[in-house]
Amino acid sequence: MEKHYILYLIGTPGTGKYTISQELAKSGYVVCDNQLINNVIFTLGQYDGFVPIPDSAWAAIRKIRDIAINFIEDQIDKNYVLTNVLSESIGDRKIYEQVEKMAANRGAVFVPVKLLISKEENLKRVVQLSRKERWKTINPKDIELELPLITISHSNYLEMDVTNMSVPKAAKKILEHVASL
Repeated sequence: MEKHYILYLIGTPGTGKYTISQELAKSGYVVCDNQLINNVIFTLGQYDGFVPIPDSAWAAIRKIRDIAINFIEDQIDKNYVLTNVLSESIGDRKIYEQVEKMAANRGAVFVPVKLLISKEENLKRVVQLSRKERWKTINPKDIELELPLITISHSNYLEMDVTNMSVPKAAKKILEHVASL
């Protein structure tokens, strides 16, 4: 029986989650970037990368995320890469567990990947105006999370520093990790 995978890239805004996921797509992964889910609401609310996002927007995004995750759960013949900023909070822990459970329910191998980056490099990346095209934050203050990134304890966990790593090299390292499982 062929194995299928759910990769979950987690990191601060500007770490390169989406860019790396696009490289992984070249290896057959379907990308479910957090912006894909968020942008329905971000577009309608015209959030400009600086305006604070109201709680009502996050409530709507939760509903969209639930629908997307339920859909992915039924697509058992595909490999997916999901991305997100998850901090050590109860709400973000629930999101992480929701994705982990979805992978288990579909019989996929779950591979959480935490992307780390130096503050200096993160600041350079997060302010790039091209991020606005996808309704991503360009506010340098947003790399300073109120809580640290989520702590992950999973046998398939990979943590990597992408500060000085090219996108193809980062994707290759992830794919090598997946192949080793």
